[in-house]
Amino acid sequence: MSKHSAADWIGTSERSADQRLEPAYWRTRVFRNSYVRAGKLHRVRGWSAKVQYQGVRRTISLGAVDQDVAADKAASLFTLIQQHGWPALDQGARPSVTVMSGEADPRESVDYWRLRLVERKYRAKPDAKPEFSCRIEHDGAGCYFPLGTLNEANAAQESLAIFNCVTGEGWESAAARHRRELTLALFWSASPFCCTYTTIHTRLGRARSLAKRGAAAAVSVNVFVVEQDGTVAASLRELTSQASGFVCRGSVPDIASLRELGQVDEPGLLLVNRGLPGFSGEELDSCFKQRFPGCPVLTFSTFEDSEQLFNSTAGSHYGYYLHRTPPGQVLHLLEENIPSAKRVLRLDPVSLSRWVRHYFKKQVDFLVGDPGEDTLPHLTPREHQVMNHLCRGALDKEIAEWLQISAWTVHNHLKNIYEKLSVQNRTEAVMEYLQK
Repeated sequence: MSKHSAADWIGTSERSADQRLEPAYWRTRVFRNSYVRAGKLHRVRGWSAKVQYQGVRRTISLGAVDQDVAADKAASLFTLIQQHGWPALDQGARPSVTVMSGEADPRESVDYWRLRLVERKYRAKPDAKPEFSCRIEHDGAGCYFPLGTLNEANAAQESLAIFNCVTGEGWESAAARHRRELTLALFWSASPFCCTYTTIHTRLGRARSLAKRGAAAAVSVNVFVVEQDGTVAASLRELTSQASGFVCRGSVPDIASLRELGQVDEPGLLLVNRGLPGFSGEELDSCFKQRFPGCPVLTFSTFEDSEQLFNSTAGSHYGYYLHRTPPGQVLHLLEENIPSAKRVLRLDPVSLSRWVRHYFKKQVDFLVGDPGEDTLPHLTPREHQVMNHLCRGALDKEIAEWLQISAWTVHNHLKNIYEKLSVQNRTEAVMEYLQK
């Protein structure tokens, strides 16, 4: 095997640095990742590029199926990194389309959106059919919208319609009229930081307010949601009511509205968006906790995608654990730990804490134990060892030291792992591995 220094392929002179700002430089340097399935080599639809800057080298998925578009995006990303450093990329910053005065906006063309269609890997429901999604960007914000079809022409036309809605009527109107694809994260513990997450598609329409206690609620845990986005609240109401032994009695837009709850409502679980005003102060205590001290309070947040969740997680003094739950099973952790949920009338913080520790201990035991024969059998024992360390957040050099191999060997193992798991980066590899 031959080894080449980074300067051999990227260049280190001032002239090379200037060239990297131009799409022409990247035109011959973007590439399609490959993976092996059923003994055959496959190449992914989109293009990627290897970028090196200030001693750091990363492979970046460009999300484009056209080579020229990919080259343009690679040049824009390099410009962003050069101006603001790698943190700008890690924080989810993405370059927006700049339109010069007198020029037509390329985003008003159906062809522009056809090149940006992606078939999302994770679905909101187990029985959901494959469909294209498209990320719409405007005014410094971005979001994925599922398009309901695998027909490229129809999907591109729908993308253009959503973009026109966003630019013409604003994000709030677009969110009310079109489904959005979000990552919903539930935070079960702060130290250690324990989180489960799943993909959701927002429901169109408003969430219902507090409902009267009915016969179904009499044998179920009553769930209440605090969320100001009506479409997200409606989605949470549906998802929590689908959990065996739970029923969502309603939602309120802010913490102050929790004063409407009375003893007759018997709240058994409160889900609160941790980004709401008053969440971290005395308002939540006075409005809810002091009145219902035995009711567990769980916080949640929504993200554009799971990678944004990973990048926002700083961990804690005792580490952090994240685990994807099955589609549509937002309370999967509780359902798994309550053997007969329909006979449970009330949760308590002590039991909930014990279930959380038990649930995440099983995830950790899987990582530190030897993988079973039916767990990703196409990975070699050494590749399993590399993945176990990677899931703990270890750097390549640290993995090399622990396994007593060279960093180059670790790089080769990672390349093989990416191909076998059909992923393109470390984050995707960890996400895929933790689900097996």
